[in-house]
Amino acid sequence: MTRPRYLIPLVVLAFVAATALANAQEVQEIRFENHKFTPQTLNVPAGQKLTLKVTNASQETIEFESFKLNREKVVTPGETITVRLPELSPGSYDFYDDFHQDVPEGAIIAK
Repeated sequence: MTRPRYLIPLVVLAFVAATALANAQEVQEIRFENHKFTPQTLNVPAGQKLTLKVTNASQETIEFESFKLNREKVVTPGETITVRLPELSPGSYDFYDDFHQDVPEGAIIAK
């Protein structure tokens, strides 16, 4: 019994598509300006990798920090950084500007 020639490329294509879906990441953007993060609360799907793009639109250097996420990055004025996160369990993960204690905290809520 011979297999049709188009079967192997279809199997390879299905494998590539499944791999891409498994590695898909939610991308969310956070902006710092006027002495606050916007949005202050992000709702994201639990169990999915997450990429944060953090833009500092202010004139001062900030430090994006989260103990729960085990992340801290300095962000200079006008800079955008990328923060890659693993699959998050359901829950709330706070973040803040460690250089300016008066800036309201933000939260990432995974559900």
